[in-house]
Amino acid sequence: MSDEREVYFFHGLESGPVGTKSTRLDEHFEVVSPDFRDMDIWERLEKAEELTEDADDLVVVGSSYGGLLAALLYSRHPQRFRGYVLMAPALYLEAADEIERMPPDAVVIHGVHDEVVPIDTVRDVCARFGVEIEEVDDNHRLHASLDRMVQAVREVL
Repeated sequence: MSDEREVYFFHGLESGPVGTKSTRLDEHFEVVSPDFRDMDIWERLEKAEELTEDADDLVVVGSSYGGLLAALLYSRHPQRFRGYVLMAPALYLEAADEIERMPPDAVVIHGVHDEVVPIDTVRDVCARFGVEIEEVDDNHRLHASLDRMVQAVREVL
């Protein structure tokens, strides 16, 4: 049974628009999952800006590199957003220095066994904006935390 609200899903660097997280989201929401494969972060940001230019109530789930993208998009265009859920966001990359704001009610979920994205860096970036991260007993893929991701989207909605 799906909620009629659109939820954007921004995939990670080594995945694509249809994967485990987008499939799980699609069971509950109308999912818009742009294809950002073979694009650097700035090309992704340009595409995301074009896709959302008329939005004013965006809910975005960003996974890893897609989490960095969602954070950058929000930082530039907070008026477009209702909120976001970041799953192990790649906030350790240099582009994260461009993030100037995060929503106060941002949901950031990160596995304590993540060996791809350093959790300490994510904690530090989020703390700078007063955002607490949810640390879960999971790895980078966060497959054990998919139900929490869906619940977090419902909370944002």
